[in-house]
Amino acid sequence: MDNNKDKLLALETELSQRLTKIDEDLHSRGANAKPSEKNLERQNDDVLLNLKNEAQYELELIANALKKIENDEYGTCEKCQNEISEARLDAIPYATMCKECAT
Repeated sequence: MDNNKDKLLALETELSQRLTKIDEDLHSRGANAKPSEKNLERQNDDVLLNLKNEAQYELELIANALKKIENDEYGTCEKCQNEISEARLDAIPYATMCKECAT
């Protein structure tokens, strides 16, 4: 479990850094853009906003998993209450359901 906690904390750090970079990119864009480049910048901003939303969602899942570790509930499927396999948790350390319930 410590290995998964370490993975979750590393992923949390990585995603937080990614969010900071996305915010910097979003705030530094567009001021000096030519009118012909505005449409492309808007499309790029949409992509950045989607990436930001995905990272924020993943951070919520990570926070939930870390809370479960603290409460000794980590690795239990939220749907069927069975144990989530180690292989699944290794691949997706913030998984909330076992493979069977997730599919």
